Amino acid sequence: MDAFVDKVYLPRIRVRKRSWPIDNRIIRQYLSPVFGKRELATLRRGEVEAWLHALAAGGLAPATCNRILAVFKSICLLAVGYGLLPGGSPCAEVASLEKRVRERCLSLTEARRLMAALQRSPRREALALRLLLLTGARKNEILKARWENVDFDERLLDVPDSGPNGDGRWRAVPLSDEAVDVIRAIPRISDSPWLFPGRRPGRPLADIYGFWDTLRHELGLEDVRIQDLRRSFAAFLVREGQSPSLVQRLLGSGRSRHTPRYARLPKTGLPEAM
Repeated sequence: MDAFVDKVYLPRIRVRKRSWPIDNRIIRQYLSPVFGKRELATLRRGEVEAWLHALAAGGLAPATCNRILAVFKSICLLAVGYGLLPGGSPCAEVASLEKRVRERCLSLTEARRLMAALQRSPRREALALRLLLLTGARKNEILKARWENVDFDERLLDVPDSGPNGDGRWRAVPLSDEAVDVIRAIPRISDSPWLFPGRRPGRPLADIYGFWDTLRHELGLEDVRIQDLRRSFAAFLVREGQSPSLVQRLLGSGRSRHTPRYARLPKTGLPEAM
């Protein structure tokens, strides 16, 4: 399997999938140790199911297990196309695990520890994560932000609505004083329009998961996902007495996301306790 991944699968997805480094990490961490030396044609559905449930029993969230399984399915599907699995994919009938409904918000103590660790790091990924926690914006809204869409006078960041029901309109993300300071601290590259330029010329930063995964383990926040920073931002505002409807508008959620600009909304950031 490892030979097929290295010679066929990875070269193929490198030019088709921006998140291929995540696939590569999943393969090296979860697939290769168990199946890497195996001939693809010898793999069986039963052992794939047993392996998947062992991952869950070991503490991985169902969503993480399902992401790992999806990569395995992609590998096997490609191998079927190359005639290496004449009996069909051993993953084809393996069902995804049921996702647990979970709500995870940072406590103020956790948020302070996280922010302190991010402030100590010179990495651009750390700056991006600080903005996520200070604005409640979605990951892609921050990673794809352009300098031309930052309004320092009005303290707004205009972004295309990237919500699940977005219709192509733009929304304005209010910036607190601290969020403005973070943006001003971002090193600006003259020939790049992006706040966070990627490693590929002309493209924004595509992936911050690797940095985040290492950091959250160092801080003992293994169960906190990047999207939980957005939920934490909302929870902090509600605890401070902001109305749920205002918080929803700040997040660009619900019907209010169609409002073109929020220049008259309070420029709210994290609580003063932060």
